[in-house]
Parts: sequence; structure tokens; C-alpha cells
Amino acid sequence: MHRTLLLRLAPSLRLRPRWRRMRMHGPVGALLLGEMTTLFASTVGHGAALWWLARHAGVQGLTVYSALMAALALISLPLLSPLGDRLCRRRLIVWGQALLVGEAAALMVLAWMEALSVPVLCACGAMATWANAVIQPARSGLLLDVVATSRLGAAIRVRRGAQALGTLGGPALGGVALALGDVGLAFVLQLALAIAALVLARKTRPLAPPTSARSTESWRASLAAGLRAKWRVRVDRWWSLTGALMMVFFLPATGMLLPLRLQKLGASPAWLGLCGSALSLGVLVGVLGIADRCMARLGRMRAMVVAIAVCGLSLGAVGGVDRPAAVMLCFGVIGVCLSVTQLMGQTHRSLAVPEDFRARMASAQLTLSHLAAALSPLLAGLCLGWWPIEWVYGLMSAGFLLSGLALLVVPDLRVFLAASPVEATGWYERRYPEAFRRGERPGAESRA
Repeated sequence: MHRTLLLRLAPSLRLRPRWRRMRMHGPVGALLLGEMTTLFASTVGHGAALWWLARHAGVQGLTVYSALMAALALISLPLLSPLGDRLCRRRLIVWGQALLVGEAAALMVLAWMEALSVPVLCACGAMATWANAVIQPARSGLLLDVVATSRLGAAIRVRRGAQALGTLGGPALGGVALALGDVGLAFVLQLALAIAALVLARKTRPLAPPTSARSTESWRASLAAGLRAKWRVRVDRWWSLTGALMMVFFLPATGMLLPLRLQKLGASPAWLGLCGSALSLGVLVGVLGIADRCMARLGRMRAMVVAIAVCGLSLGAVGGVDRPAAVMLCFGVIGVCLSVTQLMGQTHRSLAVPEDFRARMASAQLTLSHLAAALSPLLAGLCLGWWPIEWVYGLMSAGFLLSGLALLVVPDLRVFLAASPVEATGWYERRYPEAFRRGERPGAESRA
């Protein structure tokens, strides 16, 4: 009897990710593996740079470096976004990866010559920031060029899993390199990974040539058209703004506040790494099947609401528990919830955007994320000046939950998420044709 019951329950308990049935070779495999390798390289290099700054430049050096990188990202992402819609995306990725190889080589040589300094690290960081401002939007748009529409959902799931692995393994590799050979060995490892990412980028080729004609608009008009499209597509505009507001509360709770909370509990520094690993493992477990199963049983909209509610409560629990192991468990739950919110609607959003606007709208999304990342430390620092860390976590939890409720009133969101993948293809332009008028002058008024 028990055996029969277990056999009946097995299909629902077993994680059967769709991406296992996806052929992970050729262009799509090279694209996703290249993105993961790039993430490995960037996290290793970023960790080594922060380690050197902490040892040789102190808080002032760290502040200058972090503020400059945030400012450059906010400027470069929207400024360079038309490139992905005007030039060959594969070629842009190759160029960007070559620039990252040059940056890693320069850091390696300077580290072995003991010539590192704050200006040098800022200059190399600026080079990497501008390269990523070209690579990231182009890579987001290229995904639809290297995978069939029927397999896009599986590809996005594999992509999230690869990103989780990169976030999980990059800091670990960097920590080992720093322990064995200080920053010099870490930059050698970064260079090797950057070269591997460049090789993979060269193997990424679209299934077919792009169907849209190359843009003949001026750079200013092209940039304005992308920003106008992001603003006039009401569902995407309010969805993005609400998500950015949620991140203002989420990022400090999982970032700068965590070391303070662990120190308050008397935990060793090792728990900081364990909590970060738990978050990444939670995301990975989610994309391996839990997120799909939640969305299949609850529907996309309801799954999103449940995930946001559980995530917000888990953030509040971090400030209420009294053991480091409980904090780590909360971060694992937060990671699973993140996998649901990140995967929910990503396939639809990718299909809904016209091909000649993909890079620009992806860049606008990334810009909002960087803006939230820049504002969140200011909010957290202000709160810490008034309340203890436990209360600050409660405030971050409440802000996250209240911001998440705003998604319930985003115009057309329920209708959009209820559409099938076929119906979602080109949905933005069909629903908001005024948002994608090519060649419109930048001064035109928004009808939103």
C-alpha cells in the first residue's frame, strides 16, 4: 500500500526540469555557458579588487570605487543600448568579451608588478563596466536568435540556473585563489575564465539572420525610441518600476545589512559565505523544477503573489531569529522565491518585445536595477541611524511586501501573464502600437 502511494506521489515529488530535454549544444549552449563563464570571471575579479582595496585603501577607497562603478553603470547602460539593435549582437558580445580579456590581462600584469592603486582599479573597473553595458543587453536579445520559440522557456530556466551557478561558484573560486596566491593568482584565474568566455562567444551564431532591417535612425533618435517604448508600454513600465522599488528594500536586506546582523548574533565570518551560498542554492533548486511546479499549480499571477509574500516574511524573519543557521535557512527560502519571481513572465516579456527594440528595452531594465542598487544603501544607512538592525530588517520586510502589492494593480498584467507563448509573441506592439513608432522625433509627447 505504501509502495503504491509513493509511486503515485513520485511524479509530483520528483524534480523534472524541462531543460533536461533541451539540447544544450551548438549556439544556445555556447551562449549560456559563455554567460556563466563571464559571471565566474567578473565575480572573481570583482572580489579580488575589493579585497585589495580593503587591505590597502580602506573604507575611503572602497567607497570611491563602488560609487564610481555605480555611476558609470547608470550612464553607460542607456547610452550604449542602441548598439544591440543597430549592429550584430554576436559581434558586439565578441568585442565586449575581448575588452574584458584586455582588462583582466592588465590587472594580472599590474598585480604581479605590484603596481595596483585605486586609480588603476577604477580605470580597469570602468573598462569592464562599459564592456558589460554592451554585452548584457546584446546577450539578452541574442537568446531569442539562437533558440526556437518553443524552447525559449526552457532556455530561460537554464540561463537562471547558470547564473545561480556563476554567483555560487565565482566567489568560491576567488576565495580559494586569494587564499593560495593573493590577488595576483585571482587575476590570473579571471584572465583564464575571460579567455574561455571569449572563445564561447565566437561559437555563438544565430539560427537565422535577423529579420528586421538595420536601423537608419540617428543615435539620439534610436536612444529616445527605446526609452519611449519602455515608458509607453504601460504593463512593462509599471512592472519594472514596481520591481525596482521592491529591490530598494530587498538588496540591503540580502547585502550590506547581513554582516551586521551576523555580527550581532556573534557568528563567525564563515556564516556570511554560507548565507550567500544558501541564497544561490535556493535559486538553483527553484529553477530545477520547484518554480515551474508552483506556476503550473497556482498560475503565474498567484504564484508571483505567494512567492513575494513568502520572500517578504523570510526577510523579516532574518531580523527575528537568534541563530546563524536559521538566518541561512531563511536565505535558502528567499532564493527559491526569487527563482519563481525571476522566471515568472520572463518568457512572455522576451517574446512580447519587437526584435529591433530588445536590446534597448533590456538596457532600460538593467538601468532601473542599477538605480535601485544605488539608492538602497542610502535607505539602509538612514534607517540604521535611527533603529537597531532587527527593526531595520522589519522595515525592509514591510517595504518589500507593500511594494509587491502594487503588482496587483499593474495595468494589463493579469491579461498578459494569462496569454500563451504564441499569443505573447509581439504582444507589446499589438497592445501598444504607439510605443513603437519608428523614426518618431524625440520631443513627441507620451500618450501614457
